[in-house]
Amino acid sequence: MGGILPVSASTITYNFGQVSSGSAPTGSAPWLQAVFSDNSMPANTVQLTLTAGNLVGSEFVSCWYFNVNPALDPKALSFSLAGSTGTFGNPSVQTEANGFKAGPDGKFDILLGFSTASGQRFTGGDSLTFTITDLNGLTASDFNDFSTPASGSGAYSSAVHVQSIGDGSSGWINPASITANEQRLPAVPDGSETVALLGVSLLAIEGLRRKRQARPLPQ
Repeated sequence: MGGILPVSASTITYNFGQVSSGSAPTGSAPWLQAVFSDNSMPANTVQLTLTAGNLVGSEFVSCWYFNVNPALDPKALSFSLAGSTGTFGNPSVQTEANGFKAGPDGKFDILLGFSTASGQRFTGGDSLTFTITDLNGLTASDFNDFSTPASGSGAYSSAVHVQSIGDGSSGWINPASITANEQRLPAVPDGSETVALLGVSLLAIEGLRRKRQARPLPQ
């Protein structure tokens, strides 16, 4: 039992309350939130939930950018829709290492493109959940990385373009805070340890059987 391995789960939460360019949304910050979590998920699987909790009026998201661990290939990520709240159109998903320039915010690896058509916009109160899978040990922490600076811009963990602010202006919004939580789960044996434990159990059973056979019969 001494070789049993611990298991952990992690959650990365981005709270969007910083403006790098343009106008600030008129509601209370944070205006948007993104949560990556591998808690209770299968191996190599992460759940991403996007929420536009504090956008108001006609404000809407046109595009949302993320980064991934440089050791992983963004093109190997598979996105599937797990649930949504609202009447918006489902966003397109594009992936490429440093493939997407976000305003003044550098180059990102993942671009979610939302509809700008009336009645299809991702706006206040809407939410969306993706399941993301990969074959290379994907965890929530792999999405806690920074963009590659471009044209003198800084490095950001994520960026959102919010449009139709106030009189029709727009703004590039970034996380004002990032929360990373890790939960230690009960230890579980891997395959080799399971075989070892089974072997020990079989030896114990065989020992008991032999002891019973060696006992003298009652007179």
